[in-house]
Amino acid sequence: MRLPLWAHRWLHRRRLSRQGLKGSFLHTKLGDRLLDKALWMPTPSSLARAWLIGFPITTIPFLPAQSLIAGVAGFFGRANLLLCIGLQFISMPLTAPVQLSACYFVGRVARGASPFAVWDQLMANPGSVWSSDALFTLYLGSVILGPAVGLLGYAAFMLLWPDHLPRLPRRKKPDPTSS
Repeated sequence: MRLPLWAHRWLHRRRLSRQGLKGSFLHTKLGDRLLDKALWMPTPSSLARAWLIGFPITTIPFLPAQSLIAGVAGFFGRANLLLCIGLQFISMPLTAPVQLSACYFVGRVARGASPFAVWDQLMANPGSVWSSDALFTLYLGSVILGPAVGLLGYAAFMLLWPDHLPRLPRRKKPDPTSS
């Protein structure tokens, strides 16, 4: 997707273009990494790195400043910043019951409980996720589940997304002199 010309001009007037950032305070402090196209352009490798970095951060429950942490980690990992920060909005109050239950389930199974017994307990008493002794189990599950899904997403991006999309041939304009 390309931005329209008016958007490029608007960003350039506010010094938010590559030419405007060159030599600026941010460029002197952060270096050429700030101008790296992988941070802003959706390529398969930058999106895969963003998923690998952003998803484990989003699975950690009750982590303050997730977007800031994901942005800094994505910046230094040369990942697509929009996806890396956007993934943090998966863990919101609306999706918390699903996320916390999944983390608790994985944590309990990792601690040696039977998956069927854990499932029956969660179905009978979903509030057991909020008990005081479940906090370690919840964080253990998130530490296991986050990198596992991050690696699966990384592999999916690298295997399923083509490196170069086929270009359509340009249409030739009809010659106005020939009729």
